Amino acid sequence: MKVSYPHMGYLSLPVYHLLTNLGVEVVAAPPISKKTVDLGSLHSPEGACLPYKITMGNFLESIDQGADTFVTVCGAGKCRLGFYHAIQQLQLSKLKPVEFCTIDVDHLFTGLYHCLQQLAPQAGRLAILKQLAITIKMLKALDDINSAKNFYGSRSDEPDRIIDIAAGSAGKFMDCRTFRDIKIKREQVIESIKLLGEAAGSQPPKVGLVGEFYLLLEPYVNHQVENVLVKQGVEVNKFINTGEWVYANTLLSFLGLYSEEKAYRQQAKPYLNHHVGGEGLKSVGSALWCARHGYDGIIHIYPFGCMPEQVAQYALKNIAQDLEVPLLSLSVDEHSSDVGVLTRLEAFVDCIKRKKKGK
Repeated sequence: MKVSYPHMGYLSLPVYHLLTNLGVEVVAAPPISKKTVDLGSLHSPEGACLPYKITMGNFLESIDQGADTFVTVCGAGKCRLGFYHAIQQLQLSKLKPVEFCTIDVDHLFTGLYHCLQQLAPQAGRLAILKQLAITIKMLKALDDINSAKNFYGSRSDEPDRIIDIAAGSAGKFMDCRTFRDIKIKREQVIESIKLLGEAAGSQPPKVGLVGEFYLLLEPYVNHQVENVLVKQGVEVNKFINTGEWVYANTLLSFLGLYSEEKAYRQQAKPYLNHHVGGEGLKSVGSALWCARHGYDGIIHIYPFGCMPEQVAQYALKNIAQDLEVPLLSLSVDEHSSDVGVLTRLEAFVDCIKRKKKGK
């Protein structure tokens, strides 16, 4: 069995660490590139959303390298994500017999555990739980490093160096075996970012980044939106982070201490009162929180044709109008270009900087 999985931001290296430490043979998919997008689009229905096509491209490139088993997610709800695995397996099976190990995002802890049992039957229960705990700790450390990059990078005279430090940080955790190892690496990286970020010390404009899960977390697909803003001196607060999401939806949810829908339904009122699938409710709740807490702008990014985010968009326009906060909506598909996204971001940043100066 040769196992592979789609890329999604800095999730890939911790997952590689998790699987290989449990004795699983892993075939890492090549980094996402134009070839990945073209290949995935060629083997996908035209109306499928961009995350479907990119993950399909990851699977096809992994097959070329010998992979025969894929880890992916499924789930109930109004987002088409829940059915990706079934359709992708049917399509891929025309090329080569493949197996899918799916993780139910509505029961993430048990889904992850059973998936790892299936992939690593020789591993004991304690070994699986230990590796899961280390992986979550690692992901939360990478969340903190990304937040430090966005905070200090926007205040620094050397944002490119800070972005490079953050981008290379995931590899530094690969030899970590304990929580203490992870804590030490995290502090070292954040300290090196702080040293470069305290020169200017000014209060830059602050933007809330909301939208669809995959697009927020995969930099290639969202055209490096966080880094583009940081380089323009804008502090970014992203409202979905990999480690925080996994921690809340595994341990806290399993213990009955967290319900994402319950948490954001209250926050999104009165602009959206119902779960609309995907991250729609969370996008509205997070945007409303930003508008009420002095943010200078909101950026909403989602795949073209994403139904939950299109519903959320109507509520976001009303929030922007009622609370007088600038809103930029970016609908992304395989035809979107770096230049087009950059131009819109530059115009938006110019707008919020002028508005901030006029206050």
